[in-house]
Amino acid sequence: MTAISPADLKEAANQLPPSPQIFGKLGKMLRDTNTDLGDITELVNSDASLTTQVLRLSNSVMFNQGDPIDNLDDAINRIGFRELFKLVGMAAASSVFTKRNNTYNLEGSLMWENSLCCAMAMEFLARKLGLDEQDAYTLGLLRSMGKMVIDLCAKGDPEFPRYPNGEGLPLLEWEEYNFGTTNPDVTRFLLSSWNFAPETAASIQYQYEPEKAASPSTITVLLNLAGATADELGKTLPGEKTYWEQADARRDQIGLSEADILDTRENVSKSLDEILAAVAS
Repeated sequence: MTAISPADLKEAANQLPPSPQIFGKLGKMLRDTNTDLGDITELVNSDASLTTQVLRLSNSVMFNQGDPIDNLDDAINRIGFRELFKLVGMAAASSVFTKRNNTYNLEGSLMWENSLCCAMAMEFLARKLGLDEQDAYTLGLLRSMGKMVIDLCAKGDPEFPRYPNGEGLPLLEWEEYNFGTTNPDVTRFLLSSWNFAPETAASIQYQYEPEKAASPSTITVLLNLAGATADELGKTLPGEKTYWEQADARRDQIGLSEADILDTRENVSKSLDEILAAVAS
């Protein structure tokens, strides 16, 4: 076993791009009625790469076309704060996930698309239940962040384990055996260190097996259903498929219908196609 220590996790977390933390801070700012436009643009502009990606998406076919925009003030006037939050999230996920993850034998493009699928599924499902859509979107987008940190811990170590795709090993058992921790545990650690609310960080820990939580929250069950939605759309990640097999029972548990799930899947599929087309343009 190649145990990963808390010190290892902290060192690896410091190697992540700043964009996920900016995304988290933006969510808090948008909830604060005292936040003004200047505060928001200053925050996003603190990462030049993030700003470039947001402006590119703002000028894409996803939004009403007009004169090209080259600054965040104009972008916000065009798309609004709600869409800005989502675009910053998309760009943040892109900056983290698009590189190949060798530990999980996983191409970055699939990780990014899975992240988007889960974020959008969380948003649609939360809306159906009257839950906070912004929090739900955030959790769906960041749910696999722990895998990136585990992979960073492995850099330069040829003896570090690699997930054996095709053998069907349960992911959490493989992680616990090899590293002494799991990717949702690491994601919780990250969100806590980035000053996310404790309940937000905790809800991500049991996304694979909600029943193991002392008091399973609805949002944790939604994370499981979001993973199942990504799986149905062909965007599942290695080792995760078995954790979505009880999706129907979990759906019933929180009062969602089969029609709700089908509607969510259709909307996510359509939205993902639009995003991928915009990025490719």
